[in-house]
Amino acid sequence: MSEAGRRPCPVCGEMIMASAKVCRFCGEQFASSVSARKAKNEGDATGGVIPYKNMPALLAYYFGVFSIIPCFPLGIAALVLGIVGLRKAKREPHVKGQVHAWIGILAGGFFAALWLAMTVLGVASGIVAEKFGR
Repeated sequence: MSEAGRRPCPVCGEMIMASAKVCRFCGEQFASSVSARKAKNEGDATGGVIPYKNMPALLAYYFGVFSIIPCFPLGIAALVLGIVGLRKAKREPHVKGQVHAWIGILAGGFFAALWLAMTVLGVASGIVAEKFGR
């Protein structure tokens, strides 16, 4: 069969008809170019408010918000996931989530540092009180 009118499947790489809606090798379904452009222009069901395609940014946001609870590992997780989510949003602009990632980075970093400092000060004051018998 000739290679004209064929393209590689984006999932498995096998050559399929350019007009195929389903890959006959891996079963991947393709949206028509018209419906794909329409979906891309319309956005998602949330109106782009929730970046569900950028899970690290979304998790960073929630970890950052909940890092107000005195537990510095939540803040560290928010900081790391925020950086990962921000990189993903810059690499793939259609996934969105830069604001969520920044909130995770800022809130997570601030509260992680705060709770870590409070823990260190608490331990240090306990050691000093024990040493001087107060």
